[in-house]
Amino acid sequence: MHHPISHWLVQHRLPLFILSILAVAFLAFGATKLTVKSDYKIFFEADNPQLVANEMIQNRFSASDNVLLVLNPANGDIFNRENLHAIEELTEAAWQIPYSQRVDSITNFQNTAVDGDDLMVEDLVQDALSLSPQEISQRKEIALNEPLLVHRLISPTGHVSALNVQLNLPEDQTMAIPVVMEKVRSIRQEFAEKHPDLQIMITGVTPLNNAFNEMNQKDSETLIPLMLLIIVMLVGLLLRSVSGTVITVLIIIFSVVTAVSSMGWIGMPINNINFAAPIIILTLAVADCIHLLSYYMMGLRKGMDKIEALKSSLDVNAKPIFLTSLTTAIGFLSMQSSESPPFRELGVVAAIGVLFAFLFTLTVMPQLILWFTRKAPAIDTERTAQFSKLADFTLRHPKKLFFISLGTAVFCIGFIGQNELNDDNFGYFKETLEVRKAADFTEANLNGVNIIEYALESGSDQGVNSPQYLKQVDKFANWYRQQPMVTHVFTFTDVLKRLNRNMNGDDPAFYRLPESREHASQYQLLYEMSLPFGMDVNNQVDMNKSAMRITVSIKGAKAKDIIDMEARAQAWFAENAPEMTAIGASPSIMFATIGQKNIESMINGTVIATIIISMILVLALGSWKLGVLSIIPNAFPAAIMLGIWGMFVGEVNLAVAVVFGITLGIVVDDTVHFMAKYLRGYQEHGNVEQAIHYAFEHVGAALVTTTVVLSLGFGMLALSDFNVNAILGIMVSMTIIIALVFDFLFLPSMMILLSRFIHPTPKTSVTQKAATTDRVVEGQISEGQPLGAQSEAI
Repeated sequence: MHHPISHWLVQHRLPLFILSILAVAFLAFGATKLTVKSDYKIFFEADNPQLVANEMIQNRFSASDNVLLVLNPANGDIFNRENLHAIEELTEAAWQIPYSQRVDSITNFQNTAVDGDDLMVEDLVQDALSLSPQEISQRKEIALNEPLLVHRLISPTGHVSALNVQLNLPEDQTMAIPVVMEKVRSIRQEFAEKHPDLQIMITGVTPLNNAFNEMNQKDSETLIPLMLLIIVMLVGLLLRSVSGTVITVLIIIFSVVTAVSSMGWIGMPINNINFAAPIIILTLAVADCIHLLSYYMMGLRKGMDKIEALKSSLDVNAKPIFLTSLTTAIGFLSMQSSESPPFRELGVVAAIGVLFAFLFTLTVMPQLILWFTRKAPAIDTERTAQFSKLADFTLRHPKKLFFISLGTAVFCIGFIGQNELNDDNFGYFKETLEVRKAADFTEANLNGVNIIEYALESGSDQGVNSPQYLKQVDKFANWYRQQPMVTHVFTFTDVLKRLNRNMNGDDPAFYRLPESREHASQYQLLYEMSLPFGMDVNNQVDMNKSAMRITVSIKGAKAKDIIDMEARAQAWFAENAPEMTAIGASPSIMFATIGQKNIESMINGTVIATIIISMILVLALGSWKLGVLSIIPNAFPAAIMLGIWGMFVGEVNLAVAVVFGITLGIVVDDTVHFMAKYLRGYQEHGNVEQAIHYAFEHVGAALVTTTVVLSLGFGMLALSDFNVNAILGIMVSMTIIIALVFDFLFLPSMMILLSRFIHPTPKTSVTQKAATTDRVVEGQISEGQPLGAQSEAI
């Protein structure tokens, strides 16, 4: 007599199959509603303080969306006719980039001079091919002594230059960014043909956002098919069955399609983080299929007909598959506490996929099994006698294995503190990518790519002309210039100093701020009236002349350095200019702070998920003792992984916070299956030693196989050029492998040493035991029994 659920699933398999296929078809329609959003802002909540401050600066001044073209001449000198002429041409061509609002280069730098009573403002370089060596030398001297240029558009030695294109992109940048990048690359291609000795590298905020988009598309097109191919090979190797492999692949595809299409129904855009959901789902769906198929084929080898073998497999696997799917989903849902929206989305999609995989395994797979399977393979894919040796080893040395495992865990965990958070927007991409190589070259040769910006309030309209205000702004800028790692401070006060010098006969002694409001207002008005179209000062001074924008460039800084620098700036405000206090803002600040916040927010979610999973295991195993003990080996793997990471790498990003949430539910699966087999073995044989043997021999191969599939699945993410996903994949893969080792060494040795605690009462008589065993084998398990007493009903 089989379990009623197994009987019902088999009896109604065709209607369930049809309903499931209709559900897949309906949900798949959601794919037509899918959208893609992959800029750096996806990582932040709309009310994130750093994002709000950054948006305020973008709205108040000109936006900071830009393309930076870094110029590297083969001769190592920007200042010759050919190179300056090339920059002139490139500056003109850059105006043709869609959404371009302003183009800054050393050739169109607005140099100022006084002719009589008139202020002359003109391009620093005009018609470069007609310039004499002396004129070029003069312009080089001006450029290399101009604070607004050096370390911004020209290197201190003049060997590298840059051209900055400021963009005014629409609110929805999805379509605009690819158009911009297509034009930028077209201009570079034409430029390279005309000036092969002047290399152009592309970086900036817009290329950064475009890299997010391109990596998302590339990873989707390569990693998912590659993982599917690997799974087909592994499943085929394990099951030795073409039909079993095909069935598994179909279940995987149904699970992935429904989960991803669900994103369209709930209005969740695809991004660089949640794109990993299909890879996660297809790896997790394999485990359910393998367990059900393995038992089914074992039944065929024993001479059962298809229906009987299928019911027997469902007797044994329905509840453990449900239990592991539930705990895995809870682990993913713990990511809802993440500070970063895309990780929460990943948790939702993965949980949906895991639960659909469970449903399809029970509703679609039975019908496919009966349709497509013909005979069982000759090889026993369930029982593996080789694991008997590992069981013997464990039984001979339980104390050594327990304390060595525990000591190793404690030793590794001790190195967790060696990890350092370093979230860097350009550092999220591997060094081989163009946007990363360009950023690294820029930082090494020209300027720091990390910035901090401030909107310094004067307190009133036209207040930026107040001498007292200007002095405070200049003091703040000079303070920042003295800070380590700061390469450049971009401030309008430098323009006013230059104008004051110009209006006083270019006397170097007058390179200082105007001493009166009238002079400051007049200089600013004269300067603005002389500027050509597109070269206004709105990128530095707001429309009401009530605030100035300060941009600080930082070189070689890690996340903690940026945070510390901003903290020191706030201390400077508090001590010197409390009325002018402004929050530092920029993508650099945003990414520097998100990692720590993400860890803090995920701690609560992980703790809650651990408690819920523990309660489920207590109920499922029918014993609070086994429930508590089952959690112990699952608490170590992620911590051990972080310790090992601290020893050999020592640098993590915001992905580290969600590793515990992702792996918590997954690593519990191995423990549940091992304990289920242990309980069945104990039920049949009545002693711990034979129960350990039974568990190793009957579940060892399946656990190894599912671990290989899962670790390879997440390991595929390591091939991503997006470092957040790559590091996440490596960490999760390591954790899953460590969990298996712990379940094979620490868990059985712990159960052997604590056997009296686990089984305080003597086993039933041989007659009772035999009767119980018969009921278990035949599936005669009453629904009212505790799950822990149902042996393999778990």
